[in-house]
Amino acid sequence: MTHPRRLIRAAIEDSGITTLRCECGANALHMIEEFFETLDRDPDSLRERRDWMEGHAMSGSFHHRPAPAVAEILMAALPFYPTGAARTVILEVLLDLSDGDIDDLVEQCQQVIRPGVWLFLEEIASGLSPASASLAFDILLAVEEDDWVAFAREQLSDMLPAVQLDPGYG
Repeated sequence: MTHPRRLIRAAIEDSGITTLRCECGANALHMIEEFFETLDRDPDSLRERRDWMEGHAMSGSFHHRPAPAVAEILMAALPFYPTGAARTVILEVLLDLSDGDIDDLVEQCQQVIRPGVWLFLEEIASGLSPASASLAFDILLAVEEDDWVAFAREQLSDMLPAVQLDPGYG
């Protein structure tokens, strides 16, 4: 096990996911283990088949009990996937978890994701991936970081799609 993987494993254990039941009835740990196995092997398949959370951590826009733990684990994993399809997939999932039918679980996901504001601003500023920058900006909007949204629109406007610069967007 590599050093970064040990840190992700520690985040998994710390998140409490090992004690949660998935909506499918199994221990929720299966979902996150399958996610990372696929992410490391074939991240594009997760982009094409985003239903890996369906019926486990989410159903449509409704969040299930494991959702905040999944958000916590993916926030810990994000720095270990600095570029490419795997990073984009993690950002897509974080966006899904940060938005949805407003309930306590969505708010818990947002509370977990919100401290990562610097990761999202760095994603926008890096210029490495327009798609990832756009996702990072949408996450800032979803977690209601209005000051940082304004900052990104003003200071990082050359890194965002024009539609996201419109104050009416989001």
